[in-house]
Amino acid sequence: MNMRFSWAQPSLSRDFVLLSLVVLVALGLISGWVTYSTYEKHYDSITTDLNKESIRIEKVFSTELGDASYMLASLGRQIAIDNERDYTKLAQSLTSFDSKNNIYSILSWINTDKKIVVSSNRGVLEDPVDISDRDFIQKAAIEPWKMHIGRPIEGRVSGRWVIPVAMGITDYTGKLMGIVSISIDIIVLTEQIRDLVKRDGISFAVISRNVSKDLIILTEISNDPDFIKHNFDLEQIKEFDFEKNIGGLLTKGNPAWASGTYAYYRVAENFPYIILMGYEANFSDKAVRNILWSRLLQIFIVAIFFVVFLWIVRIRVINPVLDMTTTVSSLVKGDRFSLPVKKNSVEMEALATQLKNVAQYIDETRRIEDELRNKMFLLKKAKENAEFNVRSKSEFLAYIAQDMRMPINNIIGFSQVLKDQVYGAIENRKYKQYANDIYVIANQLIAKIQDILQYSKIDNGYVTLQENNLEVISIVNASLRQIADKLHINKISVKVDLHEPLPRLLADEFRMQQILINLLLASIERIELGSVVTLEVVVLNEYREQQFMAFMINRPNAEHFGQKELSKLAEALSDTTYQRGSKDDKKLLNNEYSDLRLEIARILINLHGGKLYVDDEIGEISRYILFFPASRLVFQD
Repeated sequence: MNMRFSWAQPSLSRDFVLLSLVVLVALGLISGWVTYSTYEKHYDSITTDLNKESIRIEKVFSTELGDASYMLASLGRQIAIDNERDYTKLAQSLTSFDSKNNIYSILSWINTDKKIVVSSNRGVLEDPVDISDRDFIQKAAIEPWKMHIGRPIEGRVSGRWVIPVAMGITDYTGKLMGIVSISIDIIVLTEQIRDLVKRDGISFAVISRNVSKDLIILTEISNDPDFIKHNFDLEQIKEFDFEKNIGGLLTKGNPAWASGTYAYYRVAENFPYIILMGYEANFSDKAVRNILWSRLLQIFIVAIFFVVFLWIVRIRVINPVLDMTTTVSSLVKGDRFSLPVKKNSVEMEALATQLKNVAQYIDETRRIEDELRNKMFLLKKAKENAEFNVRSKSEFLAYIAQDMRMPINNIIGFSQVLKDQVYGAIENRKYKQYANDIYVIANQLIAKIQDILQYSKIDNGYVTLQENNLEVISIVNASLRQIADKLHINKISVKVDLHEPLPRLLADEFRMQQILINLLLASIERIELGSVVTLEVVVLNEYREQQFMAFMINRPNAEHFGQKELSKLAEALSDTTYQRGSKDDKKLLNNEYSDLRLEIARILINLHGGKLYVDDEIGEISRYILFFPASRLVFQD
């Protein structure tokens, strides 16, 4: 089944695809975020580890240099106390200090000429060694009783690479007596640091800095012979503001590709040297990958859960809905309903059962519609036949009445000649009486023919209303004038009672006169000479939207009928629309006093939207009541 999707209208299939894409994108973003956060945490962890290792290295240097400073100060105090300046005795003292710890390879005494005259390994030197060119010696002479560190050198006496440390010694007057120097064996110191830093992949170096910012490499342990050159920019380090930045990560490796080195530096707090740390990324790659894969595995499990969930939704909800949609579409096209063969959920089975009931209802509805369609066709044919018969009857009556008018007019003319004795007197009174009767009956017959023609015209729908706002009193007076001769002959009077003020009536003036004339003529038939017929016009109800105008024509035998009875009757008649063939209509036509004039009046009243009520509760017609609705009343405010 082809379905058109709209973004403004919900769709299960579209929303399923969008939800799947959203889940995949969300899982991808989460995976990327987890990977990024894992590596960032790994960077922080490595930075923390390198900082800890640098602090440990700094502690080793601080401890050894502190011991060296203490040793120099102690030795200097002994020398300052000895006034004899016995170099042999001094050599023994230096040797005794040297034997305490093998990290101190050589202790030396430098005289004021900045020459080594005594050493712990060679005793008193016959040929003093001039070291006046060394910066730390010059600084020691200028700033006595303060430890000064020199750049690593190969000792002229020991032949070993050492870190020289010197301290100037003065007497109690402040005069320089000489300089005590101690050499820290770099190999031994490096081994001690190596024992502390046992983590694979970590390289370190210690560099010293002086007032001129020259960087001196004190010690270095790395598999890379150019460790400092490859990982540190010494010129950049020289420009550092070490007071604000005492340490930090300079470069990051790439654990994702197991390449690069984490370069870290730290400035010692108490001594003028910088610790440089390096950690190769390939050694941290395995650890970070294990952490990352465990997290990604969790995300993968969540992704599998969502995929399974979406698959269940697709199989259990969306596909059955699409199958039901296809089934309903075929049902709408008129195909027979068939339950899906697939085994679905209980809810879908219940829905299929209800659809089956709907299909049965639709089949039954179609069968009923077919029967109704056939019956409507038969009724339509019957109605057309009935209308044709009625039209034929009306046309036949009109044709017969039209053909009868001329002979009857001739009869009227001939009878009037005989009645008026135009060509001479008629001696026999019987002939004269018969001529008068023929004249009267012929006039009655021509009136009946006129009624038949009028009824035929109205029944065929040839009458259209020419509506105007009419004065009720004018309509009543005009109608009474037209039947004045008839009333005079029968010696019948009509009493008119108008409950003024009356609104105007929206109606056709000629047709209203025709209605009143027909009802008045019907009311004066078969009543005694000298009787009185009452014509009363009244407006009923208080509110204009519910008001009625009633024309009530009472025959002499009519009982009292008040306004309350009129109001109840008007409300009862307003509940249903008056139609030809209704109960009131049958009541009117079946009355023995009914004639064609009443039928004409009824049709004309119906055209005006009014109702005609005939009261014959006492066995004969006692009154005619004509109601007009509020829509026909025009008030003069």
